[in-house]
Amino acid sequence: MINNQVIYFIYGLSFFTMGLAITLQIIQPSQLYLSKTLWLLAAFGFTHAISEWGYFFVPLQTADSKEHLLLLAQIHLLTMALSFAFLLAFGLAQYFRSPKTYLLIPFVILLIWYINYVLYFDRNLIPIWYVKCEIWARYLLGFPGAAMAGLGLWIQVKELKSWGSQIRHFLKLASTTLLFYSVLAGLIVPKGDFFPSTVLNNEHFYIIFHIPVQVARALLSILLSWYVLKLLSVFRLEYQNAFDRIQQLETLAKERQRIANDIHDGAIQAIYGSGMLLDRAEELIDKNPERSKEIISDVIHRLNDTIDSLRRYIHGLKSEDFGRSAVDEHLLQIIKQSQDAFSDLKITASIKLPNWFILIPEGFEHINFILQEAIANAARHSSCTTIDVVISGTEEKFEMRISDNGTGIPALLLEKTKAPGMNGHGLGSIKQRAKQLNAKFDLLSDSNGTSLTIIIGRK
Repeated sequence: MINNQVIYFIYGLSFFTMGLAITLQIIQPSQLYLSKTLWLLAAFGFTHAISEWGYFFVPLQTADSKEHLLLLAQIHLLTMALSFAFLLAFGLAQYFRSPKTYLLIPFVILLIWYINYVLYFDRNLIPIWYVKCEIWARYLLGFPGAAMAGLGLWIQVKELKSWGSQIRHFLKLASTTLLFYSVLAGLIVPKGDFFPSTVLNNEHFYIIFHIPVQVARALLSILLSWYVLKLLSVFRLEYQNAFDRIQQLETLAKERQRIANDIHDGAIQAIYGSGMLLDRAEELIDKNPERSKEIISDVIHRLNDTIDSLRRYIHGLKSEDFGRSAVDEHLLQIIKQSQDAFSDLKITASIKLPNWFILIPEGFEHINFILQEAIANAARHSSCTTIDVVISGTEEKFEMRISDNGTGIPALLLEKTKAPGMNGHGLGSIKQRAKQLNAKFDLLSDSNGTSLTIIIGRK
């Protein structure tokens, strides 16, 4: 008896835990359809826990009075049937999106069972009545409820496939567990006087497998609760995606404001400068027509550059990469300005930022500074002829490498830059910026040139 009590207690506790976990989850908003039907699975968990604990409490009352036993037996049977009705409703809800449909069908079946429950009632034959009611509760509601819930969860694999293989894995495991549970809880019943309860029953199960069917059900309840708990992580992923989306939108708003300022300042300056040049061309049109033509040609070239720049900015604003292309454009402009400032150098660039880079707080400002400082250092101090800038990234990391073919950093100065707080050619500032980004800073230098690498891992 003690062992049976422990089994029923664990059996009920696992389902109660599942119901509690689901309840805590579904109070949070979600766009997933599964979240709108999980309350039915939670209701099953709570009511079935009470039902299983009923096996534990009903025998304790046998010594009190027959009236108490009858009352507890009635409550036990009703909670069992009701729990299976909730499970059936959950399964049907995965097929039918209308609450009227997936709630009405279990209600009708529950009503049929209740009529059977009343018709079989005989105060003088309570044990026989009790067994028949339990058998029909499992046949009419338990088996189809668990089977439909298992198949219904399998359908959700398609809807949740975008959330990763782990979610699909636990969804399939939960589905399979429910299908096994449908057999053990819906077809393996107390021994009755009609088929198939005369063959598929608790006694024959024990004879074949040498363990009570309650132990097998308890093990499946533990597995199902564990799989459902792991499955609920899909909502954590949904919240994380929503949070990332909010961050992206906030960053996009800031980035678009910055782009708008850049467009305003750049376009106004370019147009204003072009206007001044056209005024000058007008003054020279009679005195020096050739010079006037050169100025007009230069103005046309400037205006075309301005138009191209505006088009690239607008493309960045319209794109779905949350402003990444606009950041690419800005970094290319920095490199172009550096090329103009150090015209005797050849600066090559390859820039392909990952979309998530702009979510790094102040990431653009720090990378902007590091890029300008590194190019200026190489141009002024290394006697190089070429500078290569490669900025790339994946879903996991961002990497910027700036290398030159100069004479390298003197060994003594290179050692100083490695020491905390020591500056050399502005490298101390670069190290400080990298530290603020939680980035890996790597500096290699020899007589063949210098390579500076910044790597930022995605958090």
